Amino acid sequence: MRKRSGRPPKFAAVPNETIDNAVALDFMALALLTVLLRHQDGWEITLKEIGEKYGYGRDAMAGAMGLLQVAQYVVKVRYQLVENNQWATEVVVYEVPATDEEIQDLLETIDAEPQVRPGTAEVIQPTKKAFEAAAKRREKLLPRQRGQKGINFTVPSRGAAAAGGRGSQGKAAEAKPPAQQPRKTAAAKSTRAAAGAKAPGKRLSREQAAAMRLVEEAFPTELQLLLPSYRPAVLRDAILEALDSRTADVVAERIKRRWWKHGYEEAAAPGGKGIGSPVGVAVALVRPSTDCPEPMCEDGVILDTSLPCRTCKQRREDHKADRVTGVPEQRGETSPGAAPTRTRWKCRGCTTLGRGEAPEDRLCRQCRRETEEAEAAARALQERLLQAEEERKRIAAEQWDAMLEEAYAEHAEREQAAAEERARQEEQARRRAEEEAERRRLQEEIARQHPELLAYSQTG
Repeated sequence: MRKRSGRPPKFAAVPNETIDNAVALDFMALALLTVLLRHQDGWEITLKEIGEKYGYGRDAMAGAMGLLQVAQYVVKVRYQLVENNQWATEVVVYEVPATDEEIQDLLETIDAEPQVRPGTAEVIQPTKKAFEAAAKRREKLLPRQRGQKGINFTVPSRGAAAAGGRGSQGKAAEAKPPAQQPRKTAAAKSTRAAAGAKAPGKRLSREQAAAMRLVEEAFPTELQLLLPSYRPAVLRDAILEALDSRTADVVAERIKRRWWKHGYEEAAAPGGKGIGSPVGVAVALVRPSTDCPEPMCEDGVILDTSLPCRTCKQRREDHKADRVTGVPEQRGETSPGAAPTRTRWKCRGCTTLGRGEAPEDRLCRQCRRETEEAEAAARALQERLLQAEEERKRIAAEQWDAMLEEAYAEHAEREQAAAEERARQEEQARRRAEEEAERRRLQEEIARQHPELLAYSQTG
């Protein structure tokens, strides 16, 4: 499997909201996510090698990867290659949970790549064991978090994270205990003011509280049951940020639209994959889109005209073109201190792109392992066929010998029976000849002794 970044890489850092997502991630999953984010695109991901490097076994690594898949920090995609109709797998890594819209854009982008057969890109769902582990962790930790009171630190808002880049850990977005940071920095204040968030300890206005309740009532019942009893700061800030540019009715419609459009309704249904981070899903449902500069754009549609947003359409086309042609997000610009571009080669088996010097057989590790396994299986099959052929010949020879012996025995029996029949017939003929000779002798003797009886003889 090859690693593909879900978003343009900027730095090997983990966002605070990801670190704080203890319900969806344990320490092992968080550490594995950090390792995945640290590597560049094209890296061959092997959980066995990661586990050997850090001293963990296969089950531990598989469990961590399962939690990352359920929470949508990692998305596994499989697609069919045009050249040889074989299937390839890529692992797409996100620093915060991927939305269903982002996953859909990812699938469309992969389908548009020239080496991929259109319409074959699909997401590999987590295993049943991974879903059960994630559900067990939610049941264990959610009641504890709902019962917490008086949390002594603030969670950075989505707006503050966007100001420093997604997943940024700059000073403007840091959250520290009040005892160590009694006053917020100017950057943090400006960010919260722009988002329309209230200052700590300040009550919402009557209009804000009413709009907040209307938005929260728009959350589906399935999601409300999973949300904590208190209102998380990150969710409050996201709602106020959304209300800063939209009315409560528009935000409520946004929630309903994204709930089914992004696949959350299907995930929350019985038998679905479940929702790993309820607060994260709630924030994703209400937060404004930061991808389009058009102020009236609402998820790709202009509000006042109900027409598709041209800017969003052009942005998606440019993004797909960049992914197909391999152009980086900075349009070819290289950051200072970046490593020079290494030679790339294509595997002749699965057409996967590799880095560095091409091996003599021009096969990636996965294809080489599969080729070796196929050759070993072919040799074993050939040996079994040879053994089966020798056994068949041995059995055929034994059957032929037995058949010959049976034929010889039957022939001997028939010859013996024929000889006995001839001897019996010869004995009968001899007896008849003797009887005939005796009869003639008697007749001659009678005729010689009593000639007068010849006149009465029937033999004349």
